[in-house]
Amino acid sequence: MKKIERLLVANRGEIAIRVFRAASELNIRTIAIYTYEDRYSLHRYKADEAYQVGADEEPLKPYLDIEEIIKLAKKKKADAIHPGYGFLAENVTFARRCGEEGIIFVGPRPEVMERLGDKIKAKVVARKANVPVIEDSKDLKTGEDALTAAEQIGFPVILKAAAGGGGRGMRVVRTAEELKGAYKEASNEALKAFGDGTVFIEKFVENPKHIEIQLLGDQHGNLVHLYERDCSVQRRFQKVVEVAPSSGLKQITRDKLYEYALSIGREVGYSNAGTVEFLVDEQENIFFIEVNPRIQVEHTITEEITGIDIVRSQIHIADGKPLSDNSIYIKSQDDLKINGFAIQCRIT
Repeated sequence: MKKIERLLVANRGEIAIRVFRAASELNIRTIAIYTYEDRYSLHRYKADEAYQVGADEEPLKPYLDIEEIIKLAKKKKADAIHPGYGFLAENVTFARRCGEEGIIFVGPRPEVMERLGDKIKAKVVARKANVPVIEDSKDLKTGEDALTAAEQIGFPVILKAAAGGGGRGMRVVRTAEELKGAYKEASNEALKAFGDGTVFIEKFVENPKHIEIQLLGDQHGNLVHLYERDCSVQRRFQKVVEVAPSSGLKQITRDKLYEYALSIGREVGYSNAGTVEFLVDEQENIFFIEVNPRIQVEHTITEEITGIDIVRSQIHIADGKPLSDNSIYIKSQDDLKINGFAIQCRIT
């Protein structure tokens, strides 16, 4: 594998700046993209080079233009592309096109993204890994299908978009009368946000803890967890407060969460950074909900409590280095310890 010397970030704002910082520390030359609307945005000035993408009247669409980004990356001789989060971060086609053009994609392999990026497919992986999941529906095509599934599962239920995340395409439904309208709303919102209107139904778990486990794996079969983040405080399914580690779990529950997350990662041969998310009910029963095969906004609090620079590790892993390399220096799970407590709040 060729060494990464020039890195393009296919994103904007805070995450682009964060990746530029990590790359700069590794003596990697950085390339930013920006739209005309973002011509004065800070991320443009934090890179060594910056180039406009798209027409002047397109504020965001160019960040989703796979072929234009690939074309620019090749023209500017980028060795690798970091997708950040949002936009193309979970787009299998983008990851695959990078590989076809000889560009390193800083993230998991396309075939792994394909198995995990869609919530319905990810549940298949979880079941195969003997990880508990919430009772759910299959193949909803119409509001009538949704009603039949909800009645079989039992109210309350939650509608979820199969693709993407961030709370888009989600609705809690407590009665049959609410369902058809909620199904249409959720499907339309998912279609606009992710280009895929597929939604499914799960049994709604009342008052759960929402726990996510950070994974980090290399291309040599090594995989570790970086402990948990508690993102139970949410507004409209958007995470508002994140804390690491969680302050209210029994140790036996934590250990189960770590092993379940690792089991899912091992099942697909996961490499690079990713997050496995679970719900934990009031009796501390655990239910898998999804995998985010990318860096997350809240990665910073995990960095604070473990001392591991996740973004730098992403770049090293994409460059073929094992976790045990001196640049990452994780020889085994036992090398990782929690040091302190961190919290992140989002103003929305």
